[in-house]
Amino acid sequence: MADAAYGAINLETHSGAHPRLGVVDDIVFHPLARASLDEAAWLAKAVAADIGSRFQVPVFLYAAAHPTGKPLDTIRRELGYYRPNSMGNQWAGWTMPEILPERPNEGPIQVSPARGIAMIGARPWVALYNIPIMSTDVAATRRIARMVSARGGGLPTVQTLGLVHGEDSTEIACMLLEPNQVGADRVQNRVEKLAAEEGLDVEKGYFTDFSPEMIVEKYMNLINATANAD
Repeated sequence: MADAAYGAINLETHSGAHPRLGVVDDIVFHPLARASLDEAAWLAKAVAADIGSRFQVPVFLYAAAHPTGKPLDTIRRELGYYRPNSMGNQWAGWTMPEILPERPNEGPIQVSPARGIAMIGARPWVALYNIPIMSTDVAATRRIARMVSARGGGLPTVQTLGLVHGEDSTEIACMLLEPNQVGADRVQNRVEKLAAEEGLDVEKGYFTDFSPEMIVEKYMNLINATANAD
């Protein structure tokens, strides 16, 4: 997949409403079923070494794959991930120096502007939940996003990002670091309350990924189908 992505996408000519620092921006390994976090971290480090060497892309490890457990959002802030560089709310091309200010864990310190960097980590399951805001007021959406986030004094273990979403709406992208403690319903309720105070309508949010149970089920179905074919 990384090979296909690097062959098809040129970061220098790419633009969009979601931040990114590389063609293969983030790969995370979650331990599912009987797998352990140590096993996920080992796999993350192996993939990081392969991508760094094969594609000559700087790779930053995070969470359980990092020697000190450095969080993903800390690395992103250090590298300017959250700062739009086009029209105030868009990300376009590669904007950092070609020589990175910090040495990556794998790969070269010099960046190809066409490929950017990669971040690879391992951590327990994280739920990604996005909530559409029926307004083009990006500033209001970002205010709400910040008040919902743990960093802004809102819900613990919740990270958020206010983004443009299409021509007539915006969106709050939520990362639920401990979804069993603070789940999507609680985040949805908080966003709806804050949006109402701004006079904004909110649609029901949606998960951007399968649940752990669905992933395991799909994997087992694939294994069984392969075994039956043999």
